[in-house]
Amino acid sequence: MVVAVMMSALPAKAQFGWGLRGGVNLTSLSFSSAVFDKSNRAGFFVGPTVKFTVPIVGVGVDVSALYDQRNSGIEGQTVVEKNVFVPINVRYQYGLGSSASVFLKVGPQFGWNVGDKTFQLNSETITNVKNQFTLKNSNISLNVGLGATVFNHLELGITYNIALGKTGEVSYWDAAKSTFEQVTKTRTNCWQLNLAYYF
Repeated sequence: MVVAVMMSALPAKAQFGWGLRGGVNLTSLSFSSAVFDKSNRAGFFVGPTVKFTVPIVGVGVDVSALYDQRNSGIEGQTVVEKNVFVPINVRYQYGLGSSASVFLKVGPQFGWNVGDKTFQLNSETITNVKNQFTLKNSNISLNVGLGATVFNHLELGITYNIALGKTGEVSYWDAAKSTFEQVTKTRTNCWQLNLAYYF
């Protein structure tokens, strides 16, 4: 009841903000076994965002709906992951005066694949054989980030996104068995540099 009274007494502008968030990400694709040559690639994300904050205690929540494109290099080929992500972060904000503050945030991120699900990869083991990389339809990850807000509108932050389960799997040619029986699981983690503007 005390929190409800405090929130009702605060200006609406100080409690709630909506805007646009976007940025770049650097993807790191890892395999459960070292069978592929992989490399990091850049991507981007963009979408609407909302933020709710209790100024007196500095605790708040932000929620976004982001179109995210992550590029990964496997065996010299580019695999493009296209997802819609909904991050829900709990944040603690500390004021540095009337026009600036810093924050820490952490929370889950729910994702849905909206692009291609299956990718064919060239095999270095045998000619005309394609290894297959298959993405999951949905995934869950964890965001951990920090940043700063200036003039109550502009926000710059960096986030590390950690996959909590497998994001896909690769079926590849086993020359010894002459079959595609073996499967290796993949995880897609990434660093994100993001910029948000709240109206």
